[in-house]
Amino acid sequence: MVEAFHLHGAVVVRDQKLEPEEQMAFTRRFGEPETNSRLEYTLAGHPEIYVISNKKVDGRDIGDYQAGLGWHTDSSYLEKPAMCTMLHALEVPEEGSDTLLADLCAAYNALPAETRAKIDDLKIHHSYKALMDMKNVTLSEEQKLAMPDVAHPMVRIHPADGRKALWVSTGTTLGVIGMPNPEGLDLIHALVAHATSAPFVFAHKWRKGDVLIWDNRCTLHRGTPFDIDKYIRLVHRSWVKGDRPV
Repeated sequence: MVEAFHLHGAVVVRDQKLEPEEQMAFTRRFGEPETNSRLEYTLAGHPEIYVISNKKVDGRDIGDYQAGLGWHTDSSYLEKPAMCTMLHALEVPEEGSDTLLADLCAAYNALPAETRAKIDDLKIHHSYKALMDMKNVTLSEEQKLAMPDVAHPMVRIHPADGRKALWVSTGTTLGVIGMPNPEGLDLIHALVAHATSAPFVFAHKWRKGDVLIWDNRCTLHRGTPFDIDKYIRLVHRSWVKGDRPV
């Protein structure tokens, strides 16, 4: 399964009932688990498992129900972004809350040759602070120092087989290095729109017990909305540490 993941960008396993320890053991088959920056939504006793949910217990939100609503690749604000993301569905709404995955390698290959030549050596300015500003979260000075801005290539080479991915994103991006705004942001937004158009997108419709693993090195993803007053979504997320993009 790990080999298939490296070559295909995403895999899904149905009908699982994983305890937290079992999810982390499975996560470690892909590499070293990554930590979470927002510990308030991690699972008690398991800081490497992030809870995505609109569920309340004793009047308190147990998870982050807004996670993953825009097209993005996880932790692109880190010097070494997460290699892969694993979601285990414990409760699933009857409608909505799909996960959409965009194939960034297919999107790159579909670009005109002149566009590929233009963007091959460009870098994108990524910022954790920008992401938190969007979520109306105020960072402490300590958090700002711990999460400095980074620059990553717009076109990323996958280490498994050398294939190229159009490594664009939203939420964390402030522009293109060496290119003024709005030109830089306009380019990023245009490429995201291209990469997330219908030919490159797969919609995963969740069933309880699903474990979905995707490769952040070659995909974008986003969740679709659902009626949070009518349904409950409860998902446990774990990450695997990655390498600096090249």
